[in-house]
Amino acid sequence: MKLKKDKTYIIAEIGINHEGNLKKAIKLVREAKNSGADAVKFQMFKPETLANITSQKTEDQKKSLSKKETLYKMLKRVSLRKNDLMKLRRLSKNLKIDFICSIFDDESLKISKKLNLDAYKIASSDLTDLNLIKKISKLKKPIILSTGMGSKTEIAKVLKILKKNKIYLLHCVSMYPCPKDFVNLKRMTFLKKMHDNVGYSDHSLGVEASLIAISMGAKILEKHFTINKNNIGADHILSADPKDLKIICDFALNYKKILGSGSIEPSVKEKKMRKFFRKSIYASRKISRGEKINETNIKSMRPQSHIKSEEFYKILGKKVKKNIKTYEPIKKNQIS
Repeated sequence: MKLKKDKTYIIAEIGINHEGNLKKAIKLVREAKNSGADAVKFQMFKPETLANITSQKTEDQKKSLSKKETLYKMLKRVSLRKNDLMKLRRLSKNLKIDFICSIFDDESLKISKKLNLDAYKIASSDLTDLNLIKKISKLKKPIILSTGMGSKTEIAKVLKILKKNKIYLLHCVSMYPCPKDFVNLKRMTFLKKMHDNVGYSDHSLGVEASLIAISMGAKILEKHFTINKNNIGADHILSADPKDLKIICDFALNYKKILGSGSIEPSVKEKKMRKFFRKSIYASRKISRGEKINETNIKSMRPQSHIKSEEFYKILGKKVKKNIKTYEPIKKNQIS
């Protein structure tokens, strides 16, 4: 996992949007690469780690998931097998896109070692699972830490555990989807006081929050990714589709070019446009030899040619040496 100095690292969080289907997962990896993402991310878990038979869905999950299917059954349906993950890892390597996983339990951690992940993700839900965090810290891999629901004290405690690791700290709001008035991107500024490498995990609808986070200097941007945002499932509605992801990736590549150097002086290329868009002084009617120039017989017009428009008042009262036609540019050798 290598971040470029002047570009936000974009993670397409496929998560569980493959719905447990390997073919869908493969397509998502390919589409993420085509859209310009730097990495894909999957979630590795045993279903019982995240829910038991009696676990209740959140209000948002009740809206987006089948009412008949329990949370546990849904998680079991969308979990990937070890062989599937191995195939996806090989595909990512062939496509030259980084492969990252969120790890939720010890069994998944064991499998992850065989995948040789480019980085590990610690989800917001596991910010307080210090036992799991300590085990991940021993793997000497880059670690991406989401801080959703986390207090300053909780975040500081984890940073202390991971002080010897390469860490990326992500601002995150654990609401799915996250309403715009809860996105709170200014929290990134506070996190930067706690750690140098700060980014954003976006659970909001649309791409606006992602683009703003990039422009605020996010080192990493993670956005859920799907083929179709209208699909039924836990995360599709808050995900980026291939078109959205390309917008995010292109913005990450180009926004610093748009900001420019900040120099007040125009560039050499822009200066060349002066002759087309600046004005010079022209005769507004025929001016006869010996006639004096006044405000009624001259005017400022494009293009810029001889006497520039800013010299308008300087040539008033000058005598014309020869006849000048209407709309002819005034030249210095024509006046005295």
